[in-house]
Amino acid sequence: MEEKCSREANDSGKVFEEAKGIFLPGKSAVPNVLAAFRLDFSYSGGQVELTVAAHTFYRIYLNGDFLGMGPAPAPFGRLKADRYDLTGRLARTGREAGEERLSRDGSPGAEIPPREIRLAVEVMGYVPREFNYSTHENSVFFGELTVDGRVAAATGQDSWRCGLLPYRDFHAEAMSHGRRYPVELYALREGYADWRTGEIPQETGFEVVAEALEETWKDGGRREDSKISEDSTGRIIQERRVAMPDMGKVPDVSLLGVFSVEPGPFDGPARNWWETDAYLARCGGADIRRPSLDRAGCIDMAFAGTLREYEDGAGTKGYEVCPKGSGSGPEAATALEFALRDAETGLIGLTLETEGPATVDIIWNDFLDETAQVPVKADSTNRIIRLESAGGRISFESMEPHFLKYIKVIVQTDKMFRLADIYVRRYRFPEALGRAQFLCSDMELNRIYEASKRTLLTNTLAFFLDSPERERGGWAGDSYWTGRAAAMLLGDATVERSMLYDFLAADYARMLPGTFPCCCCGGEKNDPELMYTWSLFVLLELTDYYRRTGDEALKREFAARVEKFMEASRSLMNELGVLENIPGSVFIDWSASNNRANTEAVCTAANGLYAMVAQRLGEMYGVEAYGEEAARIRRVFREAYGRVKESKYDLFTMYPFLADSMTVEDGALVGNGVYSEAAQYYCFWTGLLRREDAPDLWKALVEQFGPMPERYRGTMQLSVGNCGVFFGHMMRFELLARSGETALLEREMKHLCCYMTAHDPGTFWETLGGTDSRNHGFGAHYGVVVVRDFLGMDIPDCREKTLRFAPGRGSLRWAKGRIGLEDGQFTAFWHRDMEGLRLSVSAPEGYRILVELPGEFCGGKLTVNGKEEEFRRTLECGNRADVRVEAGKGLAMPG
Repeated sequence: MEEKCSREANDSGKVFEEAKGIFLPGKSAVPNVLAAFRLDFSYSGGQVELTVAAHTFYRIYLNGDFLGMGPAPAPFGRLKADRYDLTGRLARTGREAGEERLSRDGSPGAEIPPREIRLAVEVMGYVPREFNYSTHENSVFFGELTVDGRVAAATGQDSWRCGLLPYRDFHAEAMSHGRRYPVELYALREGYADWRTGEIPQETGFEVVAEALEETWKDGGRREDSKISEDSTGRIIQERRVAMPDMGKVPDVSLLGVFSVEPGPFDGPARNWWETDAYLARCGGADIRRPSLDRAGCIDMAFAGTLREYEDGAGTKGYEVCPKGSGSGPEAATALEFALRDAETGLIGLTLETEGPATVDIIWNDFLDETAQVPVKADSTNRIIRLESAGGRISFESMEPHFLKYIKVIVQTDKMFRLADIYVRRYRFPEALGRAQFLCSDMELNRIYEASKRTLLTNTLAFFLDSPERERGGWAGDSYWTGRAAAMLLGDATVERSMLYDFLAADYARMLPGTFPCCCCGGEKNDPELMYTWSLFVLLELTDYYRRTGDEALKREFAARVEKFMEASRSLMNELGVLENIPGSVFIDWSASNNRANTEAVCTAANGLYAMVAQRLGEMYGVEAYGEEAARIRRVFREAYGRVKESKYDLFTMYPFLADSMTVEDGALVGNGVYSEAAQYYCFWTGLLRREDAPDLWKALVEQFGPMPERYRGTMQLSVGNCGVFFGHMMRFELLARSGETALLEREMKHLCCYMTAHDPGTFWETLGGTDSRNHGFGAHYGVVVVRDFLGMDIPDCREKTLRFAPGRGSLRWAKGRIGLEDGQFTAFWHRDMEGLRLSVSAPEGYRILVELPGEFCGGKLTVNGKEEEFRRTLECGNRADVRVEAGKGLAMPG
């Protein structure tokens, strides 16, 4: 698209020069308002740019054609602006106008008159109270048009007109607990969208509701409180700073079948767990419309009507349907079911033409249930859009993005109808910007890599989503894993930097100064909920990101914020110098490890995570005190584990496990008698314990736990609660890789990941059962494991200018791949057979390649860049390495 986002602000450094935030008079604080904004102007040449920002959603049309949608979500008190370069598209309209005049009067030298342009913007103002994808703030819209760098029209001036769009019915059930807005329900007439180029319905004028504020910081850390107060009408406007989403149409939507639909009983609950009486009362009471319930019990029957497929002159496919027994009554309903080749995040669109009134229900999901149906109610989510058509021809595109592989369109009418142009418009990170690839001799590992990349792409927009469907939240714990995946699988750091900035710039959580919101762009100002461990994950990700990129600007900008967090954390330390009675909730893993008994009063895993973060921050900022805190905490817990060792031969001992939670008795930590698999992984992953501190514990974890344990546990050990994939198994895989257990890692990854890839939708799940979200962004990290531990290429270190390469020691015969960053291309290949090992690695100028050869090749003849050398396992090879190890006599080669 020529109207791509521009990354730069104007010459003044401001995003908006003159625009003010506007909305419909008296409606900015009113929930659920669909507003129309129009700018009409004449185009006669020049560089034309449109800059917009809004809360909650906007959608733009240029002369009636879709231009783009947004915005990128932002923390409380902020908006992110998108820039569209309209010059190319407007130039085309100018040429078309000239050609039209030429054909009319035959005067090629005649001056082309200015072309009238209609710019229309829909803004959805939810004013949400419970929403993980957007902050709970009032509606606002900023818009500014510039020609050759000068402001031609700005909101707050009379050039912009406004009106209320009346066709969406908000008196409806919500979609999910994380996206609590009314499901899309519309009453549509032919020409309902004509306002985009014609008259605006219910034109109201506008009122100014917000000013664009410049950002100022105090002491390099927290934004000055005086800048935005609780009742301020200002908004800080930021540039988007990441790529605009891919908004192209998915071309391959195939018809699976056509059915007659009959009503039937629904044997599930009428309400989802989050639809309490209090919640429903706030949303309009028991009389709100429930289209998901209307369709949940429907039964597909054999279709006895007629279906004719056709294609119009533009190549658009359509279906002409004559229902069984036309004229039999208004209850007649026909379902057409469609499938995408691959699951996608996007907007659903279609065109419907009927001879009279009709109700259209669009149902979608990313899997089919056990009866081969598209479930309308699954994962406590209502997946339905209802269109009530007065007849004629309507073209529709949903305003909310969804994650789907199957679409079911139920048309309730007894007359012939036409359904055409069924499509999904993507709304996620552009695949074309991905600069990484992997391929190996094992098709199962290839499938895991591809599923990881699809999980990442469909969960990435302007930040990393936890899930693209039921929540779309940007959660702190998830983003640590997803950020590493973006570096490895896309070669991109812009989204991770943007998300980190949003966390670091956000207001403190109320429970503890310096802490961060759980969700970077959703919720209230000063989030009342605190998950302290996820604040730790924010800082862990900061250190990880800095190690990879060397981003000194981000490091310096938030140094004071980091110190504020560490200072507040010290207030939680007891007389032993360990964290005790952490406020809020503590998240360790989706398992028993999160139970209150497992986290109070002294949480072992949380202390291990704090020590890991303190050590990393100490190294990053050069603060010795942070490192000393980490050492003290580890020393205290290692002493506690020494007492666990003393219980080895006690009756009914829980040796070799360390309790999840402890209390202080007589100046020492004493276990509370609760244990979980995930907390044991935290101990080793964070460095709280080392393998030499607890060899029996490490052996028990390797052999008796994980997704496919080699040995069964004893009676007492059965009380150790199993972990989930979020984050227990993820940490397990990291530990297996770190300790060289490559063969076991390969078996377990295939066992766990291939179970998920063998089911729809081909992405990685939040939990093991598949009854929750089947696409969760953190699962993209499996692809990191595949590339790092089987190809052997680690994430390039742009700070130290190094690339570590250690060819995998699994069952592979060969592997190859690349990662592209701003510095250039990193490419690697290796192949092994009975003759030996050959590898080639290249990095950009100025990088060092550090190669570690597998131990099984020790003693072979070594050639490095054409020169025979004495064998050694570690090599430093400049920015290119061609290495050959020839098998020596009696040298055992892998099979």
